[in-house]
Parts: sequence; structure tokens; C-alpha cells
Amino acid sequence: MAVEPGLAARYQQTVEELRAVVLSLQQYRARLLEIERVLKELERLQDNYVYKSFGNLLFKTPKEEVMKELTSEKELLQVRVEEFSKREKLLRERLSSLERQLRGAQGA
Repeated sequence: MAVEPGLAARYQQTVEELRAVVLSLQQYRARLLEIERVLKELERLQDNYVYKSFGNLLFKTPKEEVMKELTSEKELLQVRVEEFSKREKLLRERLSSLERQLRGAQGA
């Protein structure tokens, strides 16, 4: 028996969506690790000012301001990682279901 064209298309679309979610999740996790490392270094730093990069320029900025910005970004990234992790799980479940349906259609 032939595989339903819509089923194969949904499977392929789910695979592509999962790839995109996994890639975004990796990027968010990498940025989160980077921010955590920077925050640890800032905590150790005795100076009250640090240099913050904007394009090709460096600006002297109060350390506490930079720490607040990074902490805020860290919190946002943690939410995104959680959301994308849930999305990844749902997509993997959908993919598994579609694989079973495809195997059933091919075996019938």
C-alpha cells in the first residue's frame, strides 16, 4: 500500500522544525553558559567599573549595571531554553507518532 502523501509531508516538516528547534536550543544554551561565566568573573572583580563593547567602541560602565543587564538576559534565556526544551519534546513525540504511522502504512 502507498504511503499517504500528506503523512510523508508532515513527517518531513516535523523533522525540519525539530532541527530548527534543536539548533536554537543549542545557541541559547551556549549564550547562557557564556553569561554565567561572565557573571562569575564580574563577581570576582574588585573594580566598580568595567568596559562594555558596542560595535568597535568600548564604554566604561558601572559593574552593577552590567551585572543587572546580564542577569536579566540570563533569566530571559532560561525561559527560552525551557520553552524550546518543551517544544523539542513535543516535536520528538510527534515525530515518533508519525514514524509509527508511516511504518503502519508501509506494512499494510
